[in-house]
Amino acid sequence: MPEISGKIFISAGDPSGDIHGANLIRCLLEKDPHITFYGLGRENMIQAGLHSLHDMSQKSLMWLHVLTELSTFLQMKKDCIRFLKRENPGVVVLIDYCGFNFYIAKAAKKLGIPVVYYVSPQLWAHGPWRIKKMKKLVDKLLVIYPFEKPFYENAGIPVVYVGHPLFDEIIKEGGNEGFVDDLKKQPGEPVVSFLPGSRRQEIVRLLPLFLQSAVQIHQKIPLAQFLISCSNEQHRDLIHEIAKEFRIPHKIVLGNVHEIINASSLCIAGAGTITLQIAYYRKPMIIVYKISPFAYFISRPFLTTPYIGLVNKLAHKMIVPELLMCRGNYPWIAGQAIQLLSNPQKRHDCIQELSLLMDTIARPGASGHAAAEILKLRIQQSP
Repeated sequence: MPEISGKIFISAGDPSGDIHGANLIRCLLEKDPHITFYGLGRENMIQAGLHSLHDMSQKSLMWLHVLTELSTFLQMKKDCIRFLKRENPGVVVLIDYCGFNFYIAKAAKKLGIPVVYYVSPQLWAHGPWRIKKMKKLVDKLLVIYPFEKPFYENAGIPVVYVGHPLFDEIIKEGGNEGFVDDLKKQPGEPVVSFLPGSRRQEIVRLLPLFLQSAVQIHQKIPLAQFLISCSNEQHRDLIHEIAKEFRIPHKIVLGNVHEIINASSLCIAGAGTITLQIAYYRKPMIIVYKISPFAYFISRPFLTTPYIGLVNKLAHKMIVPELLMCRGNYPWIAGQAIQLLSNPQKRHDCIQELSLLMDTIARPGASGHAAAEILKLRIQQSP
């Protein structure tokens, strides 16, 4: 492959996008060390070599927060567009975050700069009407789920399935088996872990619900141990305040998500990428997504997939229990948990289905495949 020198603009906003962006930058540099990266990212991308126009570590571009950070949003948009006009990078790479990144794509398209979207917004689950905008703005889509390829192909968008970069990250990080053993206080006793998410609003919405179910689980299975995942130090006090209201034996674990999952007999989690991490370790799980009654009423007509959980969506069937709820239906969670902990056949069937799914999709190399596709487009565009 010929060397490509020059600039690439890359934009990611949230922590997971920052990890995927950092891995992508490293893979691109391995293929061509003469590339210089500019754009938006957090600590991982900056450490990988990104010259960040704005450090996204202390910023939120979730649309619910845009109004409170409007001046920051507008300044970032202005600075990015100014950079594109002045420096004319060889390609723009956008990672998720469609609310903001669509503005970048529109500006790049006007300037004739090719646009690659990596980790596509989940238009297949909600907002399918935006696929027309995607078609106008994007030169190539690099998707991470196999079912996304026909979805976008049917809309006439050039698309390549590269695999999920999460599996690159899991394999790279490995795990601390000693810490896994430490989390299992008494070998043989069931360990139930709660993974409510990394954002404050997710913790406030889901953790009390999970802990209410834990009270019922503990009544039926007194030897059960409970772990609460805390992915961010700044949320430790919040989690402690919520958990102290419930009289169950529990331990709050900062970070070490892989070890928490690996130590668990059952994981109870919010919907999202975390469910793929759980599936990778072939652990039975329950997926819960809770929204307000008003949001449920408004959003329900726009949901175009029968599943809220990625593992069920990928399997095209219900292989783990899931529920989209607008009220705190913790008895349902407790009932499903007790079955998965005490019914050997139900537990075996769940693990078997997860194994079949992971054998199909849990393959490394997504970051390298994405890098190759980006350079291929850059070569095609070169004079």
